[in-house]
Amino acid sequence: MKRKYKISYGNDWKEFELDDTLLMEDPIAPRAAAAKMTPDQLKAGIVKALGSPAGRPPLRQMARGKKTAIVVSDEFRAGLQKEIVEALLEEVSAGKPQSIKVICATGTHDPSVYAKNVRAWADAAARNLGIAIEFVANDCDGADFVDLGASPLGTRILINKHLLQADLRVYGHESKHHYMAGYSCIDKQVTPGVSARKTVEDNHKRSLSPLSGPGRNPWHPDPSRRDNPFSTDARDIRKLSEGFFLDERGGLVRRKIETFALDMISTKTSIFWIAAGDPALSGPVMPSKVDEEAMFTARPARYVVISPGGPPASSALYGVQNCFDMALMGAARKGGEALVVAPCNGRPDLPPGVSGLAPDEKSKILFWDNLVKMRDWSFEKIQDYIENNFELYLWKTFRVLRLFKVSDLKIYLHSELPAAVLEQGGFHRAPGIQEWIDERVRRGDGKFNIIDQGNKIFVLGKN
Repeated sequence: MKRKYKISYGNDWKEFELDDTLLMEDPIAPRAAAAKMTPDQLKAGIVKALGSPAGRPPLRQMARGKKTAIVVSDEFRAGLQKEIVEALLEEVSAGKPQSIKVICATGTHDPSVYAKNVRAWADAAARNLGIAIEFVANDCDGADFVDLGASPLGTRILINKHLLQADLRVYGHESKHHYMAGYSCIDKQVTPGVSARKTVEDNHKRSLSPLSGPGRNPWHPDPSRRDNPFSTDARDIRKLSEGFFLDERGGLVRRKIETFALDMISTKTSIFWIAAGDPALSGPVMPSKVDEEAMFTARPARYVVISPGGPPASSALYGVQNCFDMALMGAARKGGEALVVAPCNGRPDLPPGVSGLAPDEKSKILFWDNLVKMRDWSFEKIQDYIENNFELYLWKTFRVLRLFKVSDLKIYLHSELPAAVLEQGGFHRAPGIQEWIDERVRRGDGKFNIIDQGNKIFVLGKN
């Protein structure tokens, strides 16, 4: 029987019809969010977790007389950074530490853009508590880095000195699936969070491995899903960094550093899961909780209709690409076809050659221009070139080309981007969703998977 389905298109929706007997799986979309919580309830949930840490004394007790660093995520991610900063500052200050630094783990993001509100929240919380703090936003191209040698995989480890000056390091984090690390976890707050560009680039080169991707991480309780060079490298760097302390004279001392983690799965208005204490205890629990919230399994289909969700994910092909890793790879079979539904209408302040393709000129050059250049190369040539000329964001180019060349996937876009532009990068334009579907139904050679908000979920392919 034919049914109507809706799928996100920017801030709007698109409708289409498909006979339900042609569905490989039920349509996939994010599960209903946890119940909306008031600001007081959010705070109470965090305070409760901090009051019963696993494998650690109370944080206020650990902070007594210590040089304490609180590491928080930047504003690139929508979440509860404000609540995390406020709760951790209140708890740490109650212990009368020697000093407090709030470090915003901006990684390679522009600290003037992505740490602005975090700084304001930290400063306001400090004023309310009557305490002095130092706020630091990581500048990956600055001079505030100390060389700790190399990771087991060969990444040069350059870590922000402000973290190394702390003898208590508190990670305030929110977890979710991640297209390279498998799961965003506290390891990422050190690399890329407080690392120099060289460290981030060396680490991100691990994303070229087929094992680096969503659902795989050394924290995972399933041994078959632990092997991921990208996240293994980040974990090793964090652990190694916790064996060094930078003294007042600038001398690097080998010392086991005390750590404390506050981790959660949350939205702006709810907390699904929360844990505090020893990172080694909460870390192995986290992947199962993230999977419970946002993982789906699907039998790969010949045809996939997928949307990344609303803006900013749908505004430029650069962001749309995330749903290729998170959901499309697991839902499409080799040699299949996908229809990606996203306006890619960009921002009005960007030039025409950039808008809809990438968020800025540099990203467009690295991602799109290289995609156009390498579109007709063999996969072996692509792999050699990118490995020898790796820069950040080239991993996006690599992963699109891997879909084209290795998975033999044909990707159509229902978007505002002109057909001629899409064809330059190896994509195809689909003027209408229903027309695209009807043509494939007439072929009678395969079933469909439908995925909405593919940037927010992980689809694991099954046999």
